[in-house]
Amino acid sequence: MLRLTTDCNSGCHHCTVADVPADQTRAPREALAELVQARKQGSDELVFMRGEPTLRPDLPALAKAARKVGYRLIQIQTNGRRLCYAPYLDKLLAAGVDYFEVSLFGATAATNDAVSVEQGAFEQTLAGLRLLAERGVQSGGRVGTLVTFAVLRANLHELTAAAELVAELGLSRLQYNFTRPVRVDGAWRREVLARLDEAGPPLRAAMARARELGLWVSTEAVPLCQLDPADRGAAEQARDFAEVRVVDFHQRHESFAQHHRVARPLGPRCPECAVVDRCPTTWRAYQELFGTDELRPLAEPDADVPS
Repeated sequence: MLRLTTDCNSGCHHCTVADVPADQTRAPREALAELVQARKQGSDELVFMRGEPTLRPDLPALAKAARKVGYRLIQIQTNGRRLCYAPYLDKLLAAGVDYFEVSLFGATAATNDAVSVEQGAFEQTLAGLRLLAERGVQSGGRVGTLVTFAVLRANLHELTAAAELVAELGLSRLQYNFTRPVRVDGAWRREVLARLDEAGPPLRAAMARARELGLWVSTEAVPLCQLDPADRGAAEQARDFAEVRVVDFHQRHESFAQHHRVARPLGPRCPECAVVDRCPTTWRAYQELFGTDELRPLAEPDADVPS
């Protein structure tokens, strides 16, 4: 996972890159050296991380170089806005990009654009997702798309509508991400955050609806005690990150698994839980801001979600 830039063409207040040292960009030669070195060390999947990598003029060239040195999968994390331009999307595909993780912040223009602080962003992202769905069909499934939906106070009422929108677009993969708190200029941006107990009911309803629609639906940073039993298997686990190498501007991790548990510690009562070994828990910063009362141990591996 390689971060190329902190620049972005949206201004989301919840942005989880906001506490990365700002206004940084990796020189093309340095980016190339990083991906070549990682390939030599055994990495065969490459993720260009947020900020917004599609703002980089050299992104297609870097993707092409990554393919040349042997990466079998190249993924871009993006808000999807520049993907609405078919020639640009096709240039990325021709260079070897074959997976896109596209952020969506609302199921309507009003909600999405208020979160992204950019009027017209929703229509651009939607147009990009439509093109990705078309290219996925045309490629026989070789072009993959994951829609990630940030779970925020402002969009809880649209979690189910997001699943319906993804299905309507002809896409099949959706992930609900419980947003990490960020601290900027010495202050936590608390006002944008949803609470776990507040988010739990609409999230469970949305995931049930997603399953009805035939979507592959998953979560990030949502404790298993907040999910229905049918959805707990789709939560990410610390072991999923054991072989992930992260090259950021302010830190590097040869294996992200250890940092993953530091970033998402167990609550005081979590060791009592029957599924503690596979629970992702939630962000350390969230626990420090709001406490751990919302992390409730499950008595049985298949126990019902607490009311």
